[in-house]
Amino acid sequence: MFDFLQREPSYTGSDKDWYVELNNSTCFWYDLLPHPPEGFNMKQQIADYLKQLQAIVESQLDKRFIYFLAARKKLRFCVGKKPKYSFFGNDLFFYVEIGRERIRRKVTTKILDSQTRQPIKPPVEISDRFITFHYTPDHKVSLSIHDFLQDSGIELGINTEIHYVGYTRSPSERPINGAHSGLSDMLYRVSNDEHDFFVFFNLFKVSSIGMNRSAPINFCVANSMVDEVKVDEEGRIIEKALIRYFSTEAQDISKRNEESELENSLERLAAKNNINSVAIHIEMEEPSELHRFFSRSVEPSDKHLFTCRMRNGGIEIIDGANLAVSVL
Repeated sequence: MFDFLQREPSYTGSDKDWYVELNNSTCFWYDLLPHPPEGFNMKQQIADYLKQLQAIVESQLDKRFIYFLAARKKLRFCVGKKPKYSFFGNDLFFYVEIGRERIRRKVTTKILDSQTRQPIKPPVEISDRFITFHYTPDHKVSLSIHDFLQDSGIELGINTEIHYVGYTRSPSERPINGAHSGLSDMLYRVSNDEHDFFVFFNLFKVSSIGMNRSAPINFCVANSMVDEVKVDEEGRIIEKALIRYFSTEAQDISKRNEESELENSLERLAAKNNINSVAIHIEMEEPSELHRFFSRSVEPSDKHLFTCRMRNGGIEIIDGANLAVSVL
């Protein structure tokens, strides 16, 4: 729509920076693929959903998916203690078990009617991984333990560790369908008795912020509308910057190649497009511990904001955004 800006000297002559913000994140509990609930083909259902999501993205503003392979402490419902409602009041009490040692925690929440948002007490039953509410004889709803805790806003102090960052155009095919070395490595390295595993498919919005001292105008325009940097390269730059930021053990083996590609991309952005830095902002609109990411190199946080740029012939990662980006 705005690709004419690529021929506009006031834009091309601007010193520019990228501001990359998380636009959407879709999460799947990996355990549902090899061990689906009885009567459900979860692998096919998830693949179909991701195909639909890909089609929507491609029909609007074409993007590439940046995916995280992650793990967090295993959570299961305690089937030996059935959920109960309080006799006076509307609280639902139940127990969860955490990790290999199955440490038991009592949890309290309220179940709200979807229309009135008033507390209700539908009959409830649990298995170790699912909770089911029987709203009427013909209407019941089942949720996994992770979905239920997140939807209820319940936090247990269990954050999510990033083990691998990847890039794909077709999320239904990579990494959940077929061989994937990063996924295999995580499942091998990280204790299955202690952890649950997740795949996050993320879409990012890239804005180009330009400041031209010789023209009375500044710019802030989405790269997808200017098409200044093609979508494949855009996705690769985001992927490589996040690999560098989280610096996971699983990707140590390819660290030198990944950094070399990122250096080449940043140098090319600066030389060809006057884009001098890439600031990446990861934060959910509604924070939850499921999206409270960390790695061996990064502390757990609801918000990750860092800038990636070239300095003295190498890559520099700094906390926060530079001055041009901070005005947003």
